[in-house]
Amino acid sequence: MKITKIAASAAVVSCLALTACGGGSGAADGQTATGTGQGKGGEITVTLAKASDGTITVSEIKGDNETQGIGGYEAIQDGTYKAQIEKAQGSDIEGVSGATITTDGVKAAVDDALSQLK
Repeated sequence: MKITKIAASAAVVSCLALTACGGGSGAADGQTATGTGQGKGGEITVTLAKASDGTITVSEIKGDNETQGIGGYEAIQDGTYKAQIEKAQGSDIEGVSGATITTDGVKAAVDDALSQLK
């Protein structure tokens, strides 16, 4: 019984170690770029990763100075912009109600990052 528990524990640790060694970002060729755009409250940054098949994923969006409690800040925090960018595979995203300037800043940041990945 004790040996079975030790073996099971070792198997779990091995799986976790192998999982931790995986890339996980989807950027098999390791290309990443961070673009900047101007939001209502200041600079917005978008970090994109490009996989070897050309697929774009969003690693991070930051716009900490956007107005909290209003559309743009919330769309950054809740993943709305991330989902739209990944679906569009670019900056052709829908505006967020009450956040026209923030959305324009996100689009500009995506375009800036994409220009660096080409």
